[in-house]
Amino acid sequence: MQRKWKLTGGMVGSLGLALTGVLATSGPASAATVSTTLPYICQTRLSGEWIPVEYSRNFTTTAPAKVAPLQTFKVTFDSAPIKAVADYNKLLNTISFNYKVPANAKVVSYKLTGGSNLGTANQWVERNGNDLRVKSDGEWAGGVEFDFPNLEVTLRAPGSGTLTTGAGGSSFTDTAFGWERLQPTTNEWDPFQCYADPAQPVAFSTTQVKF
Repeated sequence: MQRKWKLTGGMVGSLGLALTGVLATSGPASAATVSTTLPYICQTRLSGEWIPVEYSRNFTTTAPAKVAPLQTFKVTFDSAPIKAVADYNKLLNTISFNYKVPANAKVVSYKLTGGSNLGTANQWVERNGNDLRVKSDGEWAGGVEFDFPNLEVTLRAPGSGTLTTGAGGSSFTDTAFGWERLQPTTNEWDPFQCYADPAQPVAFSTTQVKF
């Protein structure tokens, strides 16, 4: 019988658990901050066996509800802190978050801001089209809480349309979130892999382009 792990409520925070104002030719756009709980499709491996995991993660995204055509604006993605359960994660590394920005907007720039309890670890952003993946070379013990930096993206709006952001990735080989974990009982390194269901997309923010 296949085992299935379920991580909800407080366990979500345990296991793994803002578009600020904008300067443009038409003046600043007022920003709105939205909190979103994103359910993932996840799996991990234990003693060579893949196990499905029910898991979700909280994000706070700040973006203007409306911008003028060709206006430059900012979106900030803030993921909840990570505190991996020590019973399942002796150590964890190779952590990554994947965010998706609108394909119909131009990426002007991006940067990481903030973060806590990251030690000497480096974080950086890898771009693949309209996917921006935040990665780190750090390693953390299970049961220790830390917070990855926020991702701040500056975009230029098109002439019209609706601009939505969300989680990047679409499969276990192109994840939206995950890490490698050292399992305490087997002492083996195994992946924890998650992606957002493309059949049920969840928007982190929605911005209308109009005068």
